[in-house]
Amino acid sequence: MLVALALVFLVSSVTQGRIISKCELKEKVEAAQIEVIRAMGDKMTPNELTARLVCLAGATGFNTSFVKTIPAKPKESKPFNANSVKLNAASRLAWRMYGVFQLSDQLACDSGMTPSVNFCNTSCTAFTDDDITDDIACLSSIISSMLSTILVKECHSVVPSEYFAECASATTPMSETTPMAETS
Repeated sequence: MLVALALVFLVSSVTQGRIISKCELKEKVEAAQIEVIRAMGDKMTPNELTARLVCLAGATGFNTSFVKTIPAKPKESKPFNANSVKLNAASRLAWRMYGVFQLSDQLACDSGMTPSVNFCNTSCTAFTDDDITDDIACLSSIISSMLSTILVKECHSVVPSEYFAECASATTPMSETTPMAETS
């Protein structure tokens, strides 16, 4: 009985999320070697991309199990009255953001609650456990295809050397001056 209880505890603890450190996330993003970037006419170095992605994850407190629900907003094109607001909000779907990178259930994964492109061909719960390799792989695929939503303005001016100052790099640092290759 104790063995079975211990096994249940171990299995449940492996599948739960955790708080990952900024430095560990930096190392994992660097190890994934996410390349490809030319967004908004702005060339970006690998360090700048890594800093922006890790900064984006900072909004979740680096919590791998973070889920945020974005409520549906009423359409603004119709005249305002109490009934139209209720009807519009009810007819539009709320969406959810999953994991440390806040991957959308309408784009990246299938939550079973809203229609989804399911770009990463996975369940959204895959982004809420303590294994972030699938999160990074999905993020990399999205970056390669459609970059616009991940480079939030709050992280646009992040300076990698300052942002990662407390991280002792165990790997060879990426160049901060060499832009990434553009893709066609």
